[in-house]
Amino acid sequence: MTQPLADVRILVADDQEDVARTLCSPLRRAKARLHFVTDGQAALQALASNSFDLVLLDMKMPPDEWGGVWLLQQLQTSGSRTPTLVLSGEGAKQQVIQAMRLGATDWIDKADTDKELLDRTITILAQHHQQALSAGSEQLPTPVASRLARYLRTTDPDKQLTEGLHTLEAVLRLAALIGLASTPPFALPGITLDRLAAPSMGTWLTLCTALANSPAPSGSFQRLFACLAPDSQARQAIQEFVTIRNQLAHGSTTARRADLDRLDTLLRRFAHRAVSSGVGEIAVATAMTYDGESYAVDVLTFRGTGRPSPNTVSAKNPPVNGSVLLLHKDAEPISLTPLMVSTVAESSGSIHILQFDGLQRSKSAPSPSAALKFARAHVGEEGSVGTFPTPTWPALAAWTGRT
Repeated sequence: MTQPLADVRILVADDQEDVARTLCSPLRRAKARLHFVTDGQAALQALASNSFDLVLLDMKMPPDEWGGVWLLQQLQTSGSRTPTLVLSGEGAKQQVIQAMRLGATDWIDKADTDKELLDRTITILAQHHQQALSAGSEQLPTPVASRLARYLRTTDPDKQLTEGLHTLEAVLRLAALIGLASTPPFALPGITLDRLAAPSMGTWLTLCTALANSPAPSGSFQRLFACLAPDSQARQAIQEFVTIRNQLAHGSTTARRADLDRLDTLLRRFAHRAVSSGVGEIAVATAMTYDGESYAVDVLTFRGTGRPSPNTVSAKNPPVNGSVLLLHKDAEPISLTPLMVSTVAESSGSIHILQFDGLQRSKSAPSPSAALKFARAHVGEEGSVGTFPTPTWPALAAWTGRT
């Protein structure tokens, strides 16, 4: 029997945890994965470090008398788009109206949860997952968005599975590159010179898993990877798709509808979580000014599949013009150099971003002094991409234990 909420992650915020667990019994029976907190502050902390498909919140809880309203105000201010379902008790009509004005997705009377909570939750998530691929192709960083768009355009089932696996690999690659760029280097288990010389989908998953299991993975990496694989069970499911990808490449299996359906669910949930929680933006620094305290950095932001859009961000430390940056609201930009680089197209003068794709090979085995290779971040771009700095192997050597 198919469980409609299998592996869906729901944050439940209610100061009466025993009551909340009882009310959420229909969700638990439907195999939803529930995480309980008892106040708005704890809910904010949980959302900052984990990814959830839905927030279920009580109106009357700390902080203050109407902590549910307070939490919705904080979510609105932070730009969070995670859908919220409000639980309303007796005498909270005015607060429910205020909650809906603050962006709550829906509300339900606590007295009706046994009859309505499961159906309302399934409906809300079905609507968001239906729109997730389109939203992701428009709003997520270009290296992932362009792959989502290509997957969304593909209609042939056999090709859909192949494109879906390419999309999954694009997510793993971007997460790995962000993790490597934002985490102090150390020797990663399972990562060797040969594997990084020609990284495969399995290599990107190994990198992400090793980074996630490290003592202090960066918050930027955690935010993105948690949208795809928040726990070991999810990572095992991705490993199964790595196996399918390898079997398809070697002709030892054919595309199956069941595999495509599972992959489609995985990609939709990832896109929904990533768009809802905000995983940062990829940008290229183009100019800057200094006011004596901080730098106003002009950037081109690479979001979706369209042209990059201009913006200005603040930084305490000056980035190098042309460097690729990861941007988070109200946070210092993170340089992704040398794992992502920018280049100016010779014909049009437009700026493109490229991402690490292994080592340049000779006829012999990869050399520790070999230059890094790069691939286009935007699928479907054509023509010459011009020249760009070519960092060499020492930029990554520490991750393999070789220096």
